[in-house]
Amino acid sequence: MRVLPKANPLYEKVSANKIVISDVLEKLGKGGFTGYIHHSAPEHEFYGIFAKGKLLCAVSNDDGRDKTGFEALVLLFDKVVSGGGEINVYRMTTDLAVCAHALALGTRLFDGEEVRQVDIKGILARLKAQNTNGVVRFYTPEHSAMIFYKDGLPLGFYYDGARKIESSSEESRKIAALPGARFEICTTKTLDELMQYDLLQMVNLQKLWESAQSRNVPQRPKEDVLPILFSGISEQSLFGLVDDISEVAAAYLSREGRVIVEKRIKELGGPSLLLDDAKRTLFLAQVEADAVASDPNARVDEMVDLMKSEIVGRFAV
Repeated sequence: MRVLPKANPLYEKVSANKIVISDVLEKLGKGGFTGYIHHSAPEHEFYGIFAKGKLLCAVSNDDGRDKTGFEALVLLFDKVVSGGGEINVYRMTTDLAVCAHALALGTRLFDGEEVRQVDIKGILARLKAQNTNGVVRFYTPEHSAMIFYKDGLPLGFYYDGARKIESSSEESRKIAALPGARFEICTTKTLDELMQYDLLQMVNLQKLWESAQSRNVPQRPKEDVLPILFSGISEQSLFGLVDDISEVAAAYLSREGRVIVEKRIKELGGPSLLLDDAKRTLFLAQVEADAVASDPNARVDEMVDLMKSEIVGRFAV
């Protein structure tokens, strides 16, 4: 489980059932927010790190498995719709947002080694020499302390559940000296490098939210749904569905994903193919094969599953 500082709260313990999470993310972006949003529900946690209104990263952990970026947002929306949970939002400086990015999705140089087994002074000296941006965290089962670094120099300290960032390192030294204390070091890029990425500009939050609502409505038994799944479908709805499927493909394969979907839709006779069970099955199989050929390392199975969810979720009644 990730641990981020909880200083300077904007909102805490807000019921996710009382908000529209897509609107919250959009408002944080348009408002130039810097800090992070956290969602918690049984077996699930989500962190979204912002700097000057840009969503630098999103990471969801579901039952011990991490998803990032587009997939993390899809999982967040599904969990909010299906299970509610709590929302917390914490403000930060841009420098601390960089450190939060390191904790959420940075590179781990050390991950749970015992302090007494290493040359910790030498390691900290290397962080300075390498102009490191990130976090050193010392911890035991009962205590935790963080040192935030910018360009290799400490810029603040945070202990357990403190409500502010401290300027003294005394507590971190105490925790590091406790029997059995361990540490982790997480690093990341500079603020300028991170600011080149904005997840909010790459996704349609409203469509993701609507799709999550469709996927998580109470469904009829499968044998009842299939005969009526595609009754009364308008041409406009079909084109909208193709757009949604293309967006899913682009999230996994970038521009090539859209090209693959458009190509196969055209070859099979246009959007109306989605009304035909055999053509729809063939279309998904062709897209899956094209995706694997385009990028063998992409999570193609997840992509196709999301496409199926878009289709069923849009037209199930």
